[in-house]
Amino acid sequence: MIEYNFCQSHSKGRGLSPPTLSMAVHILAGDWSVWVKRQFNFSLRVLYPLYPCFGLLYFQKAEADIEYVEKRLKFDFVANAREAGTVEGNPVQLLENLSAIKARHAALCAQVEEIAAEQKRSMDSIRAHLDTTVQLVQQLQNTADVQVPPLTKEEQEARDFLCSSIATLNVEAVPTEEPQTQAQSESQFVCDEVSEGTFETVPRSVRGNLKLNDLNTLYKQLSEYFSDKDRAPISTQRMKKLNMKVSDSALKTLQHLKIVELDKKGLVSLLAKDREKTGTK
Repeated sequence: MIEYNFCQSHSKGRGLSPPTLSMAVHILAGDWSVWVKRQFNFSLRVLYPLYPCFGLLYFQKAEADIEYVEKRLKFDFVANAREAGTVEGNPVQLLENLSAIKARHAALCAQVEEIAAEQKRSMDSIRAHLDTTVQLVQQLQNTADVQVPPLTKEEQEARDFLCSSIATLNVEAVPTEEPQTQAQSESQFVCDEVSEGTFETVPRSVRGNLKLNDLNTLYKQLSEYFSDKDRAPISTQRMKKLNMKVSDSALKTLQHLKIVELDKKGLVSLLAKDREKTGTK
């Protein structure tokens, strides 16, 4: 009777006819094969179409369980970190800061690229200016031997004034020096200027467009230079470096007047009589 009620309860409302008398006889007699076969057919017809729904519900429940576990772990980590007072070792806090760290890293990479581009532009500018500087240095090296223009009249007067001032200071610094020595030092710079009449006796082909003042200036400069008896003959290049007002016409004129002499190498020296006037031998 129990088996009959169980079978009737499962078959009720599902389009199954109640067990017949013969089935009940088989069940009471212990022959369960007919009843089991009937129940198996019922399972195949009713439960099999519902298996996909059971699988979907199962996975949804598993996903909900995982989400619950994740939130539970986060809550436990935050609670434990708050109680212990340590946030640095909190994995949840580290994960939350990971996005901010990635954004900061991307910004730093962009800044590095900008700095590299600026460095490249700076190096290009430095190379361009360096090339210009090298060209200027080469130009200066090429023009280093260019002749220095002669002194103007004002510059000559200023130079003479400075020389006289230095000579005066030297005399005042050594008051015990003998008068004869002072007179000798002053006489070293004494030289006779070429007069206008003497200058006119020089042929025009020799003196060219030379002026008398320029000739006397060079004569005075040579006399001052050779006032030291140890001075050797001087070259034209050396005279130009000493800012002497030298020219070919001036040297030829002085040579024509027997004031200076030029050797085969072009070196200039005063004649003996002019050296005696300047106090040298």
